[in-house]
Amino acid sequence: MTDTTTAALEIAGRRQLFVDDWLVAETHGVARVLHQPTKYVGNPVIHPTYPLERAITIYGAILYDPVESLFRMWYQGHGPIGYVASYATSRDGIFWEKPALGIVEVDGNTDNNVVLDEVCLPNVIEEPDDPDPARRFKMLYWDRTVKRDAGIAHVSVAFSPDGLHWTRYAGNPVIPRTGDTHNLLGWDEALGQYVAYPRAAARVGGGVVRLVGRSVSDDFVHWSTPEVVFAPDGEDPPGLEIYGMSVFKHEGLYLGLPWMFHTYPEEPIIRGGGTIDVQLAASRDGRRWERVGNRQPFIPLGPPGSVDRGMIFTAKEPVVVGDELWFYYGAYDGEHGVAARTGTICLAKLRQDGYVSLDADESGGTVLTKPFICAGEQLTINTDARGGEVAVAVLDAQGRERAGYRKIECALADGDSVRQPVTWREHQTLTPLQGQPIRLKFYLRSASLYSFAIA
Repeated sequence: MTDTTTAALEIAGRRQLFVDDWLVAETHGVARVLHQPTKYVGNPVIHPTYPLERAITIYGAILYDPVESLFRMWYQGHGPIGYVASYATSRDGIFWEKPALGIVEVDGNTDNNVVLDEVCLPNVIEEPDDPDPARRFKMLYWDRTVKRDAGIAHVSVAFSPDGLHWTRYAGNPVIPRTGDTHNLLGWDEALGQYVAYPRAAARVGGGVVRLVGRSVSDDFVHWSTPEVVFAPDGEDPPGLEIYGMSVFKHEGLYLGLPWMFHTYPEEPIIRGGGTIDVQLAASRDGRRWERVGNRQPFIPLGPPGSVDRGMIFTAKEPVVVGDELWFYYGAYDGEHGVAARTGTICLAKLRQDGYVSLDADESGGTVLTKPFICAGEQLTINTDARGGEVAVAVLDAQGRERAGYRKIECALADGDSVRQPVTWREHQTLTPLQGQPIRLKFYLRSASLYSFAIA
């Protein structure tokens, strides 16, 4: 029976994904399927440069300018002077250059791509509208020049006018005693604050296990004490810890890439050995999270002998390139706690909005949305219906089909497209329904539905 009491939601023209049931009223004959990004066959895309770098990884940022066709990456290097924040550029996202910047002296010369020394986990955002040009670029990082407190690291910030020449904030550290792993969402317009996800430590049985916290700031220098927002639960295997989590916004939805640290339960806390893979999580407020895909790996470890068989760490967010999402990740060929391992940077690709789909087999299935306000004209769907078909009916808030928008009047979609227009015999758009509460009912046969949008 269709629920007629649900208030109409505001979707504000954003693409609607099916990673959760926020907009789903009911389904029949469909299953939610997690899709893993396809790892680039030429991985790794960036190797260490010896002797400057013995290992590299990417916890931080890749910014892409589609007008200039320029990728800019800030990554972590580990070499003869310890940890550094390094810089690389690319025109295609595959072949990367490490420019000689002449900024930081390493091994007696500045012929390198280092932008800050004694820095771990450089998370960078760019804010062109900042009234202070010297703060256009902002970095959240673990500064190894700041003394640890009882073995616990602190988080610091730095600012730059160009992303290359950085000034450490004089009041560092800004988030004390939070551990040596963090991620930066950046400015959250919905909240009106900066948001970061540093590690939160919880003491269990006399030791510390790794959890994900959340901290907010109005000015990027005064941060709240992290609250625990993501932790293992009773459905996780014994010994699992959350090493960290990349968090980003996608069409108004918070998505997280938690790094699942599979430790050995017999090892005393704090545990140092184990593998790390990546799952997918979703949230509507950035604080309450749910796992996506029944806790299957979103980016799994590679097979024996591969560069990513031991650990995987993700950049702070994927890069949108055409109709794809490009996930850069740090890959290690050995487990955590193993000294003899090599770190590289790899790439995996996913179709736009391709995190999960609602799938129906040959027998067919349906997906009914909750009521929402029609605030656009052209309905498009992201679907793979090769060998099958998708039809859409428009219903009113009470679940009755609208005349002219019935299933039998819909032009069937039977291809593979991230933005397939939906039309009906008498209507090419939803213009007559502007401002009204509507529902959509999708009819799928041998098809996958990833998202829809009303532009």
